[in-house]
Amino acid sequence: MFLASLALRGQTPTAAPKVTGGAELILVAKVTGRVTMTVNGATTPLAVDAKVLPSAKVNTEQDSSVVLVFSNGATTQLGANSEMIIEEFLQDPFASTVKMADVTDEPSISTTKLKLNHGELVGKVAHLKHDKGSTFVVETPVGAAGIRGTTFRIVFTPNGSGQAFFQLSTVEGSVAFGQPTGVTAQGTANVAVPVGQEISVTVDVTTNAQGVTVVTVLPTVTTTSNISPTVAAQVNQIAADIAVATQQTAFTPATGGTGTSGGTTTDSAPKTDSSTTPPAGNSQKTDATTKTTDISGADFTGTVTQPVPRVTTGDGTN
Repeated sequence: MFLASLALRGQTPTAAPKVTGGAELILVAKVTGRVTMTVNGATTPLAVDAKVLPSAKVNTEQDSSVVLVFSNGATTQLGANSEMIIEEFLQDPFASTVKMADVTDEPSISTTKLKLNHGELVGKVAHLKHDKGSTFVVETPVGAAGIRGTTFRIVFTPNGSGQAFFQLSTVEGSVAFGQPTGVTAQGTANVAVPVGQEISVTVDVTTNAQGVTVVTVLPTVTTTSNISPTVAAQVNQIAADIAVATQQTAFTPATGGTGTSGGTTTDSAPKTDSSTTPPAGNSQKTDATTKTTDISGADFTGTVTQPVPRVTTGDGTN
């Protein structure tokens, strides 16, 4: 009994597993207008099926947008005149094929950190394994949004006159909003934004020597308000468009899974490629109505089958 008592006293809480990565993959599912990716100072246009690398900066121009699909089951649309940095994306290997049309829970633990420098981001994140260490955070100059299996929208738009509009809306699930440090504000450090609620504020901003927009004054944020029917309708429509763009995407592990991408298409239009040069490492198998891209990495393969692209690519062609 004495030895057992000592053993119990010596026990320490088990830490959540650390995400080691190896199975992470981000693909472009849809492009409208001109969208670019910048990595290590090199900027290239993005097209359907391109890989988006962790650490990449993604920019959309006027009347442009891009839908990104993550192998952990998350999907996002970056709206027009927006800039987002993928600061971190890691996902542990998983055992079976992930079909985006069916996914409700992430297949393995992951950690995602996005930084919205300006513009609009709408996302739908599959249920995360928070108890096992998964996280999904979107940072903005106003604060960070912790996502917990959610459909959400974040807007941060400076007006060029020393102010910026910020709005965080939760259409499904829940979001935790954390205010930044070093900003003049009297509100609490964290505010829950449940389903049907949003935070809308106008903040004072300045631009530092590096050209980065910095919030200088943030109004007190302690409560949320109801989402307007207009905003809710807009977010739901974008979420539906994202679902259509990604419904036939599937991620197949390199070992332990033999699934293929789900869904079929009835589009009978002639096939037109969205990029004159396939992304490096890809092989493309096509017929008159669909395009399939097999993408392989160290610990994964991705298979993407899509209807004929009807989008404008980064170089302005259709």
